Amino acid sequence: MRKRLAAVGLSVILGATGSTAQQPQFPQPAFPAQPPQGPPQPNFPMPLPQFPPQPRLPGQSPLPAQPPASMLPPPPATGLPNALGQPQQPQALPQSVLAPPNAPRPTSTPAAEVPLPQPEQKTAFSAMDVSVKRVVGGWQVWAGQRVLRDVGDNETNARDLARVYRDLRATEWVAIGGGPKPVVEYGLINGRPAVAGTPAPDAKPGTGATSFASGAWSGTGPPEPGAPAAYKGPVVTGAGAKFVQPIDIRTARVEPIRGVWCVRDDDTLLFNFGTDKAGAEQAVAVIRKYGFNRVGVVGAPEQPVMNYMYVSLEPERQKLLSGQLVMNAQIDALTRTGIPVPGVGYTGEMIKIDPRKVEARKNGSEWVVAAGPEVLGTFGVTEWAAREAARTVQDAKFTEYCKLGGTSGLTFFLRDGKAPTRVPFNAQGRNFDLTSLKVQQNNGKWVVTENNKYVFDVSGPQEGEVVIRVLKSYGFDQFAHLSAGSPKGGITFMVKNR
Repeated sequence: MRKRLAAVGLSVILGATGSTAQQPQFPQPAFPAQPPQGPPQPNFPMPLPQFPPQPRLPGQSPLPAQPPASMLPPPPATGLPNALGQPQQPQALPQSVLAPPNAPRPTSTPAAEVPLPQPEQKTAFSAMDVSVKRVVGGWQVWAGQRVLRDVGDNETNARDLARVYRDLRATEWVAIGGGPKPVVEYGLINGRPAVAGTPAPDAKPGTGATSFASGAWSGTGPPEPGAPAAYKGPVVTGAGAKFVQPIDIRTARVEPIRGVWCVRDDDTLLFNFGTDKAGAEQAVAVIRKYGFNRVGVVGAPEQPVMNYMYVSLEPERQKLLSGQLVMNAQIDALTRTGIPVPGVGYTGEMIKIDPRKVEARKNGSEWVVAAGPEVLGTFGVTEWAAREAARTVQDAKFTEYCKLGGTSGLTFFLRDGKAPTRVPFNAQGRNFDLTSLKVQQNNGKWVVTENNKYVFDVSGPQEGEVVIRVLKSYGFDQFAHLSAGSPKGGITFMVKNR
């Protein structure tokens, strides 16, 4: 009996001990089911929590089909102080950072890619071949076996012109503006403009390595750092120009002024292209393409031998005179304008001339009568006829030479804006009746007739009506012709005889 009781007691003790040692262990959750009330107050700095991959920051722009940031729940507490626990709104990044690494960056268009209204008429050029020659009747500037310019009897202009050609060191030469004399010209060095500047104070003359503070190339060695990409070419001095006018590239434009097309900026009238609008537009496009900011004038400004454009790295000096009064004075000083016609406006070209400076001179192989650069008539090989015509124009004291242009090709002189009233004794004359002039077709051509008799050709009825209005406006009723001694050439003009 005692043995049974002892066995039962031992089993009870073993069972109780086993139940305590083998109590089942339940899995603990990774996060508490109920968040703690308020963040714990740590006594030491806590490490930042590890966020899951690709977190979305508070306030970040939502992805498509997601609610805006204002509707999202507040961010969870981090247990950090307010300065770190409340992240700032992210600032927008610049486009250069947001763009892909290989994305093209916006850059300015290279000068060589800027389109021009017309193709450049480039002529190969070598500054080393430029020379000045004394010829019969004047001075000429040559490049190799080619005549560049005939400057008459002015040796100074010839040598200044040669100095400009040599100093620019151009490999290509371009002229803008038709006629016997271009309106403006420029040189290029392998497709880039030459740059003019002032030598630094420490430059040593004769070394050939003049340094320029603005970082332009000195002509020896590699280009210096800092030179504008479009201007990395030999630097020139601008020698030979008697007058230099700055160009404001930003405001350079084409404008019609008194019947002619002019290139101007806000302060200055730069070039007068007469009736050549296309030439004026080409000049403005060239200024912007190459960055030309100076125009040099060889010879007297009122009668230049050449106008040429180039780039200067020197800062522009403050203008002493500017404004509308100065612009009006420049407009009044224009020597080439349109012909004012009541009821029409401006048409053709009117060139102011000084009768005292009208001369007969040799132009190549033929004789011409000219007023400065403007040729009034050609006389072939007949020198005496040219000299007699020049004296006739001088004695008549004509002050304006007018060209209607077009198919008619009519020319006439004015004296202080009025029609001359006397036919020179050595001129051949022909009268016509103004009231009988009309435009009509004759054998498929448009002509102006007087009582059905041919007078002159026109391109069409519009040109014919304009020409008749011009004749009536000045009261012309007689043609006069200074003969060249041959059927061709001479000078034809009109007179108000009645």
